[in-house]
Amino acid sequence: MNQKLNDALLIACSEGKLDDVNELIEKGANVNCKNGDGRTGLMRASKRGYDQIVKKLIECNVDVRARDKNNDTALMGAAKHGHRDICEMLIEAGSEVNAHDNTGRTALMRAAFQGELGVVECLVEHGADMDTTDQKGRTALMESVTAFKVDVIHYLLAKGADVNKRDNEGCTCLMRASYGGYTDLVNFLLQRGADKTVKDNAGRSAIEYVRNKDNQELIDLLK
Repeated sequence: MNQKLNDALLIACSEGKLDDVNELIEKGANVNCKNGDGRTGLMRASKRGYDQIVKKLIECNVDVRARDKNNDTALMGAAKHGHRDICEMLIEAGSEVNAHDNTGRTALMRAAFQGELGVVECLVEHGADMDTTDQKGRTALMESVTAFKVDVIHYLLAKGADVNKRDNEGCTCLMRASYGGYTDLVNFLLQRGADKTVKDNAGRSAIEYVRNKDNQELIDLLK
């Protein structure tokens, strides 16, 4: 195995140099080679949006399910950075839609937090579990509420995400929105079935998460 060829392939994938990728593969570079952190050329190209390189690697039977030291996958990187077309390619090639990294986060959670609606739609359409949780008990919907990504919130709820799911501390989406002072979002969540009487592990309900006590409109919604 020629390590120099492999190293050069990783660099070419990172820099989006398709011609170099083609040449290095022809010379015998291993499409599944990894760097010291376990990252592959596919992971690098997917994260950066180099769709033609991703396509080439898939044509060469690259392992689309490969994991790095953090258990990240190429799909997770593409999802986080909003590359829907690459997500489609990876899923069609066999990527695990519901794979979890070392912290329990999925591609859907990453895309939801970033507000990448197109990717969220793609992942859900291909079977992403909307209510799966990370190690803190958080869901994709919780991530989108925390980041105030309204379009993603609306989509996930329309698709049936659990609005009253609780994390490991008993915190719900409504509590998160209340803490953020998002009056319109709180109102929307209530309209979609959020339960304002639910209490967290410390016995606090959503109204007790409101930081700005002068926000009477928000307080009235939660009474």
